[in-house]
Amino acid sequence: MANKEEQQSDTIETVAAANQQPNSKVQLQIDESNTPVTYSTTVRVWGSAEEFNLDFAGPLRPAGQNVARLKIDQRMVLNPWAAKRLAIALGQAVARYEATYGGLELEERKRRVAAPAAQAAASAKASEAKTDAAKEDSKK
Repeated sequence: MANKEEQQSDTIETVAAANQQPNSKVQLQIDESNTPVTYSTTVRVWGSAEEFNLDFAGPLRPAGQNVARLKIDQRMVLNPWAAKRLAIALGQAVARYEATYGGLELEERKRRVAAPAAQAAASAKASEAKTDAAKEDSKK
């Protein structure tokens, strides 16, 4: 397994060049070597005409009857153009994820009900594939 420095080495991506001629490309060298990582289960989005604020936090913590506390771990401030590019990139990433792994249910109650049914369907499909493969092997 690679160590942390090897995993976070410079990467190079080709991106559309901002403020340059249409269809021009620039190689972007990305240094992730000293980037802090924060895990988040909750994001609060707020802002003004000039900026968007994204507050990242862990899970809600009960703080009494009908009261919960949310501790903000990280805040990111984006201009509106960067926020729109982020929204597009996240939409594309989620679409790729769902195409590979299946749809994401946002309502927790539905996830709890759907998960056992999805697991049963996947198990049945795998069993059917094994049966089909065994039939093909017996024909040979």
